Amino acid sequence: MRVVVTRPMRSGQKTATLLRERGHEAILLPLTEAVHKAEAAREALTRQPDALAVTSAEAIRALMSSGIDLSGHLDRPLFAVGAATAQAARECGFETVITGEGDGEALAQLVKTTLTPDGQVSSAKSPAAHVLYLAGRPREGGFENTLAQSAITLDVAEIYEMQPVSWEGAALRAVLDIPPDAVLLYSRETARIFFDLVQAHDLAPLLHTSRFICISEKVLDVVPTPHRSRACASTTPSEHAMLQLLDRGAGT
Repeated sequence: MRVVVTRPMRSGQKTATLLRERGHEAILLPLTEAVHKAEAAREALTRQPDALAVTSAEAIRALMSSGIDLSGHLDRPLFAVGAATAQAARECGFETVITGEGDGEALAQLVKTTLTPDGQVSSAKSPAAHVLYLAGRPREGGFENTLAQSAITLDVAEIYEMQPVSWEGAALRAVLDIPPDAVLLYSRETARIFFDLVQAHDLAPLLHTSRFICISEKVLDVVPTPHRSRACASTTPSEHAMLQLLDRGAGT
């Protein structure tokens, strides 16, 4: 199957390797690229939190590219969404990485149960745990919104931004000229960008048989109605689950 990968180039290349191992042809179509904010990361780490939280491996890459001496922070517990993000944190040197499966909301629940056992409420004798969320922009806000309902003190530092990649119509048409069998959509933002480009450059006829594999129901909601019958969402928000959906559609 010809499979379009809409992740940023670095992550997309890893996905392409997985696809080739499964016998598919990977078509890289990066729709966003990361801009790291070293000064924001440096300032954030002066706050001396009890624990760190990340919902994307891009936050770890932003730390590593910042030039900051992380040695004084690597012994802090770090909460991470998914195995890939957790592995990136360990490779960065973090000693205690607590992995949550699912999305930002699920990670927030894990943080709450870990740092406020038995629903403890902060007091003068038992102050609230202080968590620093190393976040990106744009994001859905599920992590901080969920933690807002707890006794935990949360700081949010935006240390990277995902910016749209500029694609000209001719370049897009060259990528999609042989209609893809499937398109992998990893976030609401990339789904929105993808279908905006399709509409702007009149590319819908090239996708009339394509399947759209979404990482979650939230992403599926962005798929326009004309394509919705050929779209599906993984039951768990992970790339592994997306590739299982893809393989089932391919009959493998």
